[in-house]
Amino acid sequence: MNVVMNWLLLWRKFLKNMIKIVKQAAASIVTFENVSRFNAQTSLSVKQEIIDLYNDSNVVIINLLGIKFVDSAGFGTFISILKIAKERNGRLLFCNISREVQDLFEIMQLHIVFELFESLEDALASC
Repeated sequence: MNVVMNWLLLWRKFLKNMIKIVKQAAASIVTFENVSRFNAQTSLSVKQEIIDLYNDSNVVIINLLGIKFVDSAGFGTFISILKIAKERNGRLLFCNISREVQDLFEIMQLHIVFELFESLEDALASC
């Protein structure tokens, strides 16, 4: 039992260290570190941390630089975060989206739902 608990604690610590949050201008910017896939394993572990940013900021920018794949759980997390953002009169923006992930946004028609920007500078300029 201790081995399982230790493993879970290590896994949670690893997942917590996979995002970097920086406050710049009127926005909180979330950047992923050493992660190329936003999937079921990663998305649920950072969801609450991103939602909590709306306590201090009306705008959250998710910088997808380096993310090459998002699965259905990842998109579900994005939708959940957007719902919370709208309830709090906030905005959720995405930038630096790889061609592969942009294609997924478009296939699912989510490029109509989310605010997508080519660069972090463009996202910040829209704030």
